[in-house]
This record gives sequence, C-alpha cells and structure tokens, in this order.
Amino acid sequence: MDGQGAMEVLTWIILLTLFAYLNREFEIWRMISEIETYIAAFRSIRDKALRCTINSFKEIAVKNEKKIDVKKIEERVLSLVETRFISPTDLDPQGIVEKLKHLVRTTNRTVENEVRMLIPFASKVEIENMKDLIGATQAINEIYKEVDHIYRIGRKFKSMWILMQLNALLPFITQSMKAFESSLEAFANGYPVGDSVGPIVAAKFIRKYGNGTEIKEVAKDTIMVEVPYKERKIVVIKAKGPAGVTGSLDDAVEYALSVYKNTGIIITVDASSKLESEKSGSICDGFGVAIGGLGVEKFNIEKIATKAKIPLYAVLIKMSEEEALSVINKTLFDATDKALANIERVIEERSKPGEVIILVGVGNTIGVYP
Repeated sequence: MDGQGAMEVLTWIILLTLFAYLNREFEIWRMISEIETYIAAFRSIRDKALRCTINSFKEIAVKNEKKIDVKKIEERVLSLVETRFISPTDLDPQGIVEKLKHLVRTTNRTVENEVRMLIPFASKVEIENMKDLIGATQAINEIYKEVDHIYRIGRKFKSMWILMQLNALLPFITQSMKAFESSLEAFANGYPVGDSVGPIVAAKFIRKYGNGTEIKEVAKDTIMVEVPYKERKIVVIKAKGPAGVTGSLDDAVEYALSVYKNTGIIITVDASSKLESEKSGSICDGFGVAIGGLGVEKFNIEKIATKAKIPLYAVLIKMSEEEALSVINKTLFDATDKALANIERVIEERSKPGEVIILVGVGNTIGVYP
C-alpha cells in the first residue's frame, strides 16, 4: 500500500469514527428533546393538580361562608403532597400484613386530621373527598419527580441506555398521569368514578331487594345490610357513601362471619384492568378475592375464608386505568346491571336455599349512597 492509499484509509476511518460519534450525539439530543416534551406536560399536570386541590379548599370555605388562611392552606397542601409512605421492612415477612394495615390506618387518620384542621367546618364527605384529591395530587407529583430524576441522571452522564429505557416507558407513564389527571374533577366534585362500579352494584342490589332494610355501620366507614333473596340471606357489605372512602372490608367480613355462622359463599365485585383487545364494561367471573391496592384486605379475607372453608367467587367489570379514575361513563354504569345479573346467577347456582351469602362491593364509593 502506497502513501496515498494509506492516507485514504486513515481518512475513511476518521470520517466513520466522526460519523458514529455525531450519530450518537444526535440520538442523545433527539431523546432528550422528546423526554423534555413529556416532562413539560407532566409538570403542567402536576401544577394543575396543586391548583385544583388548593382551589377546592377555597370553594369549601366559600360554600360554608367561612374565611381561611390561603397561605397556610398552600403550605400544608405542599407539605402533604411531599409526604411519603414508608413500607415496613420485609426482612422478616411474618406479621408484615398487620404492619401494613397499621401504617395505612395511621396514614389515613393523620391526613384526615390534617384536612380537618385546615377546614374544621367541612362535612365528613367533603373531608374524605379532599383526602382523595390530595392522594391523587401526591401520586402525580411523585411520578413527575421520579421521571425528572431519571432524565437528569441520564443527561448528566450522557447515558444513551438510561435515556432509551426512559423514552420507551414514557407512553405508559403518560397513561397513568392522564388517569390521575382525570380523577381530579371527580374527587373535587364528589362524582362517582370507574372504580366505583363495585359499590354501585352493591347499592343496586340493596335497592332492588332490600329497600328499607336497616343499614349498620360495622367497621370504620363500612356498612352492612341484610337482604332477602330467593330463600337466602344476602349480607351486602360496602364502603359508606357518598364520601370518597374504600372502607375496612376485611373487618366487616370478619364481623359478618362472626354473626352468620352458616355462610355458604363470599362474592366480591370490583373493577378490573382490561387488555387493549378487550372492551370496556365487559364482565367476567373469577375465583378468589377481587381487591386491589396493597393487598392487606385481600390477604385478611382470604385468610378468614380459608380457615372457615368458604368458597370465594368474584365478578369483575373491565376498564382501562384512565376509566377507573375518571368520572364514570355510561358504558361502565350500564355494565353494573350486567354484573348484578351475574351475581344473581352465581348465588342461584353456587349456593343453597337457607344459606347466607356475603356480597362485597369493592372500590371507592365516592358519590354512591348508601
């Protein structure tokens, strides 16, 4: 190879190296630009949630013809939004469910007291709805800060792999953000959401077969109603509406089993996440306890039922994550009638006359009475 040929090879190597470097830099710049667009949208949603929460406090004060310290409200709301739930250690798993339940109750009680101190003139329903609104704002803020943190780390070290992974996940994270954003209107105004389908079905069963029967509050924010149905006793359990609460369903089921010794089956009805190919409002049956969240109530009901050897059945209403947190639409509301028909079929086919059936309406009962 002569000198000219060697120079051409060297030139090509330099050009290819430069091209590879510039291509990598361009890809990083492109991903940074895309991620920054998402982060700007998330920041806007976070700011909207904070404004909505603070304005809701003001509206409650105006409604009750009271004056409030707006600056104090803003400071306390920002403080509550930044509060973190610290999960118990799982180094020794024994008793972790009881620890979780204790922490959840402590959190709920503390936030409720904080809200009551800010608006002592507010009703129970308004306080619970404000708790839900603060919870949604807290979730939005946490998602925004986590995404922003990962983005800043990736940009700081110019790590294409961190940025690529974040960029790939952003469409899914956006769905969650939009779902929480949709919940702001419902929680601020006390409207039922998609996740309220379980309590709606329970309320419809009470109205259809037990209108005028006694309503007992058997656990915190949880009611129980005994309803006759085709030679059987149906014990309907749901969170106490119309406040935005989910109740203490495991405590209520435990109480019901202590009162009704001849319980045949337990049925839970709840919202369920749908796949992209599935239609919203479609109904399916299940075996087990249909309760989401941390799993404390689910674990306790499974434990109680297993000890008593009581079969566990479920009726599920499918919906997207966004629909679960948005104001309930007609499709989902109509689906509650189909779910009610399914429950009637399950009762008739899987229980015997004379038995007691426990029906649990799972979900947030905001805007749903009783």
